[in-house]
Amino acid sequence: MGPIVFAVDAAYAVPLATALRSVAENNQSAWPLDIHVIHEGIGEETKRLILESLPADSAVIQWHPIATLSFASGFSTRPGVSKMTFARILLPQFLPPTCSRALYLDGDILVLTSLEQLWNIDLGDAVIGAVPDYWLDNPASNGPAARGGARVKRYFNAGILLIDLAKWRNERISERSLDYLDRFPTTEYSDQDALNVACDGKWKILDRAWNFQFEPRQAIAGVAREQKAAIVHFVTNVKPWKSGSLSPNVVFYDAFRSRTRFALTRWGRVRSGLKRAGSRLLARSALLRAAWSYTKSAVRASASTFGSVRKNM
Repeated sequence: MGPIVFAVDAAYAVPLATALRSVAENNQSAWPLDIHVIHEGIGEETKRLILESLPADSAVIQWHPIATLSFASGFSTRPGVSKMTFARILLPQFLPPTCSRALYLDGDILVLTSLEQLWNIDLGDAVIGAVPDYWLDNPASNGPAARGGARVKRYFNAGILLIDLAKWRNERISERSLDYLDRFPTTEYSDQDALNVACDGKWKILDRAWNFQFEPRQAIAGVAREQKAAIVHFVTNVKPWKSGSLSPNVVFYDAFRSRTRFALTRWGRVRSGLKRAGSRLLARSALLRAAWSYTKSAVRASASTFGSVRKNM
C-alpha cells in the first residue's frame, strides 16, 4: 500500500495514536506502513510517543506541519470541529508528485481489518472513492442544496477517502473546494460540503464497511462482526476516548488505546467511570439536573462574594 494520510491537531494525539495502532495491527503484511500526518501543534515529545505506540518497525511517519489559520481563518466549522478539517483539501501538496494514490483517514476511526482490499479498488474514472454519509445523503435535500450551496447528486462522508491524486490535480479539486468555501464560508459541514461540490459526479460509492459511521448509542461489539465493518468511524461528538464518555464503545476503544503509550492509568479509568456514572444520573433525572445547576450557581455566587469581601478587607 502507498501513503495513508491523517490530518489532526495536538488535541487529537490520543485518537491518532490509537487509530494508527489499529491500522498497524491489522496490516502486518504492509509493514513498514507509509504514514503521513498533516498536523498543527504536535510537539516532538508527542511525536515520539505516537511512534512508540506502534509495534516496532511497523511504520514510517512523516510529519507535515501546517498553519490552518493561514488559509482557513475565514471559514467556519460546527461546534467541536477543529479547523484542521480543512487541511485535507490540500492533501496532495504534502505528497510527492510521483505518488498516484493515497488513502485519507480521519483521526476518530478504528481499522478492524486489512486495508489491502480497499487500497486496490478500481476507481475507474472517479477522482475519489467514498462512502455516502448516512444522515446527509438524502435525495430530498440534495446535500449542500439544503444549506444554500450548489446541488450534488449524492453526498459522501469525507472521513475516509481513497484518492486518485493525478485526477484530483487535473480536476483542480483543491482549488474548486476553496472557491466554494470563499463563496459559502459558513456552509454547515465546512470542507466536507466543499469537497462534495468539487467532486460531484466524480466519485465512486464504496461499500459502507469502509466507513461504518456509528451513532452515539450504537455499540461496535456484534455490529462490527455481523455487518463486517472494516473501518469504524465515530462521527458524532460522543467520542469513546473522552473522559466520562457515555459512548457504549468505551471498553472496545480502550482495548486499542491500552496498547499505546497513551494508555489510561488505573486512576484515569476510575475517574472516567465516576464521571460517566454521574453523567448518566444527571441524564436520567430532571430533579438532579436542576439541583446540580443550582449548586453550580450557588458556588459561583459564593466565590464572587468571597472575592469581593477579600478585596475590600
